[in-house]
Amino acid sequence: MTKATVFMYSGQGSQYFHMTRELYERHPRYRLWLDHCDDIALPVLGKSVVETIFDEGRAKSDPFDSLADSNAALLCVEYSLTRVVQEMGYRPDFLVGYSLGEITAAVVSEVLPLELGISFAVEFARTLVDRTPPSAMLAVLATEQLLHGHAGLFTDCRVTGRNFDGNVVVSGRIGAVERLERSLEEQGIVCQRLPVNRGVHTELIDPVGEQVRGFLGAVTFAPPRIPIVSSASTGQVAEVTADGIWAAMRSPVEFARTIGKMSAAGDATFIDLGPSATLATFVKYILPPGSGSVQVPTVNRFGQDLKALREFQEQTAALRG
Repeated sequence: MTKATVFMYSGQGSQYFHMTRELYERHPRYRLWLDHCDDIALPVLGKSVVETIFDEGRAKSDPFDSLADSNAALLCVEYSLTRVVQEMGYRPDFLVGYSLGEITAAVVSEVLPLELGISFAVEFARTLVDRTPPSAMLAVLATEQLLHGHAGLFTDCRVTGRNFDGNVVVSGRIGAVERLERSLEEQGIVCQRLPVNRGVHTELIDPVGEQVRGFLGAVTFAPPRIPIVSSASTGQVAEVTADGIWAAMRSPVEFARTIGKMSAAGDATFIDLGPSATLATFVKYILPPGSGSVQVPTVNRFGQDLKALREFQEQTAALRG
């Protein structure tokens, strides 16, 4: 039986300055697609996405935490990577998005035009910044069972992402997350702040729910041309709706359960179209021993984008036999 091909799209936290720089400078088709996205995003964002991503005044290690800028940048990079991979002859059987990545999936599936996807990503970010409190997000390398054993540490924080057994994401107001981070470090539990400054996937964004659904309520959603699997509901999306998109932004991300269900249904090749290869890493730890499913990144945080893309082609060619 042929393995299903699954395209995966990461969300906030996977972005960084200078992501895909070598690809932009040396891969003409990627440059064409990212410039195309930039032309569309410019009037919405009021600045160039390309210039923002490749800002010479920023180091790769600087936090890319301007929400409107990073939302637009992630969508544009993931969309452009997808077009390059599709031009190589890859055709997905399913699309999986992680948080904001569900918007990329909706665009790739032609539920939303690219213009509307970018507009929503930017306006959603601006609405969060205007109407919700500053917050923080923390990746924690620990099982959820361990966290339950230290429940007192998690006062005013919420588990907002279950990536795999031993990796969760916790969000809350800045003070609460800072206290949690100090406490975890004192106990030798590894954690890392993510460049996300609003409380997505928690009740902290409830004040904008009506406004976001109202904006989306005016949108006509086309039927998905490629089946979409939501990491919020963990199942296939029969039709994209305003309520469904809001749920993807408001509900915890159940990535481990989503991939577990998909791999249990049949072997698949999970292709990471995000800039950091984070989802491919998660899938590596989700798949059970002996699974016939595999995970493949396209690019990663370490540069050498052309080498990474060649390795992607070599790995997938071997899988195709």
